[in-house]
Amino acid sequence: MNNNSEIFAIIADDLQVVKENILAVADKESDNFHSIEKRLRHVLSTPGKQLRPAITLACAGLFGNEDKANSSKMATGVELLHIATLIHDDTVDQAKIRRGNATASNLWGNDIAVLLGDYIFASSAIFVCETGNIVLVKRFAETIVELSKGELIENLGSYNLKITEEEYLSKTYLKTASLFKTASFSGSLIGKANEEQVSKLTDFGYYFGMGYQIQDDVIDIVSTESKEGKTISNDVLEGVITLPAITYLKKISKNDEKLAEFSNQQDISKQEIEKFQLEILNSGAIDESLKVANEHFDKAINTLNEIPDNNHKALLIDIINITKQRI
Repeated sequence: MNNNSEIFAIIADDLQVVKENILAVADKESDNFHSIEKRLRHVLSTPGKQLRPAITLACAGLFGNEDKANSSKMATGVELLHIATLIHDDTVDQAKIRRGNATASNLWGNDIAVLLGDYIFASSAIFVCETGNIVLVKRFAETIVELSKGELIENLGSYNLKITEEEYLSKTYLKTASLFKTASFSGSLIGKANEEQVSKLTDFGYYFGMGYQIQDDVIDIVSTESKEGKTISNDVLEGVITLPAITYLKKISKNDEKLAEFSNQQDISKQEIEKFQLEILNSGAIDESLKVANEHFDKAINTLNEIPDNNHKALLIDIINITKQRI
């Protein structure tokens, strides 16, 4: 899914502006602080899937009222915020690879990685402020709080096999779907959608984000590092209990025994974790979790029913359909 040039054709010029804005964050340090520029360029120059800025731009163009300057600024802010969270996540998770390259923490240590993430967090807010829209600024600030809260909940709840599906879904909204919701909300607001349309498109981002993260949690268990370009199977190794594990635990009769085995055991052996992962794979929990993800994707498509048919709407549907094919 890394080559999105065909489906993103309608917003290609706008995405190029976003890419240039992102690289400019590093460029402005080139005159006096080459060591900072080098590190910023490393984390900013490898494009990801660009789903969040693409959704922002697509929603902004749905109704023919797009303010291209502000939609590009907002899309840049959204993507920079995503990049900042990845840097911090990789640091906390001790991940070695991201987008096929060494992570900042792997190259320069945790202190530099955290500071780089902070720099990019702040830079993202500057772009959003430049839209001059206080509603967008407030929502963006709320998103940063939600993302941080989601990560805190996840880290404080490591090895907690008592987590319920409802708690998992709440955390999934905070750590992932909140930013997708902000992407679609902000795009629709910049594109001058009416109140009902803004609500529907905000729901689009929510449902897509939920489906995306649930699917990602499945991929973490079933896929390989070479395919995804990042550290895989990190969730189980770090004691992060996701929907496949929750679904599996519902099925087994010795749940209490499993809880005693895993709860709050930071030093649990790799062999025990691999055994747990294999049990999840063989339990049917993967298919059941993918069903939940696809239900969210279907709900996302349904939010577009009342939106006029055009190329920007088709792009949103294509994004869902191609995302479904990741696994």
